Amino acid sequence: MNRCLFLLLVTCLLLTACVKQQIIDRITLFIVCAFDDATNNQIEFTIAAPKVLSKKPDSISNQLLSKVAHTSVNIKEIMDFQLTRPINPGKLSVILFGKDLAEKGLVKEIDVALRDAQASRRMFLAVVDGDAKTMLRANFSPDEEKGMFLFNLLNSNTRSGLLLKQNLHEFEYALSSKGMDPFLPLLKLENDHVIISGLALFKDDKYVRSINEKEMGLMKLLKKNANQVSCEVKLDDESYVTVRSSNTKVHYRVSNDKNAENVIINLYMKGEINESRSDYSPSQDLQAIKKGLENEITTTGMQLIDSFKKEGIDPLGLGDFVRSRTRNWNEVEWEEGYRTLNVQLNVAVNLKEMGIKK
Repeated sequence: MNRCLFLLLVTCLLLTACVKQQIIDRITLFIVCAFDDATNNQIEFTIAAPKVLSKKPDSISNQLLSKVAHTSVNIKEIMDFQLTRPINPGKLSVILFGKDLAEKGLVKEIDVALRDAQASRRMFLAVVDGDAKTMLRANFSPDEEKGMFLFNLLNSNTRSGLLLKQNLHEFEYALSSKGMDPFLPLLKLENDHVIISGLALFKDDKYVRSINEKEMGLMKLLKKNANQVSCEVKLDDESYVTVRSSNTKVHYRVSNDKNAENVIINLYMKGEINESRSDYSPSQDLQAIKKGLENEITTTGMQLIDSFKKEGIDPLGLGDFVRSRTRNWNEVEWEEGYRTLNVQLNVAVNLKEMGIKK
């Protein structure tokens, strides 16, 4: 036992000796980078490197470096020729992709990140509605370094549950798995403000379409057990009531009908009324609001699922679920029959009042 422990300690010491040490003051670290499509089958690679102002040590600006070439590795070497401190991706936390490049496919850029031992598998990926370089040029974060601002924007919305989690590891998992397609946050620049405008949906590694904030919340309800999703209900008097989910549970089930798979989605939601534009009587109209919300989620949910089937994309991972429940599952046959797949959505809502109003 002591001999084994001794050998383990020696091995650890030998491994630590193999790690190349680097001094932070002698390298250029960056938190965010961007990929855009360029002419002649090339890419434009941009980094925003933090730069501390000599006269204002408490202020940080960004030094933007951008080059065009066929590979990002070649671009990095070209950039090193104009820097006194070589580029190091050890702090890279956010990668932005321009929409035009995403439409052509991201598999090459994703492969570069996956091969880099210094790259974190938990880094955020996002598609920019436009050019990613243009977004990094904008003055959207005067009081905070741009990379940290984008990281905090994506991280805070993911941790709060408003944004479906999808980092480098999860994107690669969905990309390589059978019966599911990946998705990424869609960022948009509006008057020098960066906002999350929805989700970018992919077929394999190619961007196909996007969904807005409302559809993003609905997709979240359909994909996983989720909280803090707000839904609007239109009442008979043309006014609206907002219901926020406090607890949801979604369950998929497969049923066979004449040798065809049918997917049944059962969604149970506990909700709280947190805003009303109508003077309703809870004792009389709470049931009506409940029925209205169930009908709203069922109708819009099926519209969203039908749009996925029409585009031939599967961000909900229905194929992966059926594969796990079906013997001799065939990927080619599934994709051929996916557009005509019978999907049934059942929604049950349990409502209660919120706050001191009774």
